[in-house]
Amino acid sequence: MPAGSWMKRFTQDHPDLVMMVLDRLEISPRQTLFEVRVEGPGSFGASEWIGGYAGVRRVERLSQESGAETCQVVFNGPTLIPRLKETRLVRQFPFPVEDGVATWTVLGPERRVRELLRRLEADGRSPTVVSLRTAEAASAARILTPRQHEILRQSIREGYFDVPRRISLTALAPKLGVAVSTLSVTLAVIEKKVVEQHPEIRAFHGA
Repeated sequence: MPAGSWMKRFTQDHPDLVMMVLDRLEISPRQTLFEVRVEGPGSFGASEWIGGYAGVRRVERLSQESGAETCQVVFNGPTLIPRLKETRLVRQFPFPVEDGVATWTVLGPERRVRELLRRLEADGRSPTVVSLRTAEAASAARILTPRQHEILRQSIREGYFDVPRRISLTALAPKLGVAVSTLSVTLAVIEKKVVEQHPEIRAFHGA
């Protein structure tokens, strides 16, 4: 993660906590809105701690429960969004950040995944590939349920998979008539099914 990333610093300062990045929306070239859930027995008050990091402009607590706190964070500073734009890859949400390390699943043709790795290394990053896989082809109509197919179509239409994303998970959920947590899980299931069945898609897990 970029050295100036609040996520990197926060999770390094709190190694007993796991941050799940549920969504992110680029507001401007230097400003990004993140929706995150901090999980762990010491997560109470996470939104207040996050507000103290350099570059964090606003924090809003969305929900709080035993062992987890969900909030939105507006951050001014470096992210890896430009590299994803350049290689036209899709990053799967949610993804975890633990002790300063983010683990991504990146979806797209293998040549683009390798180009992302090359560009990150040129930037001085040290990504680690955990797996690179493919599977037999199948149409979305055959591998998805009718409801999953409907959610995928509307998500694409609303711009959820655009880079930069045109709509956040929080804004998309009411349009589909589901809870944010339900939509997050449903989209993760859809993406997993598509990745496992399409020969042109690879999954990349990296730090």
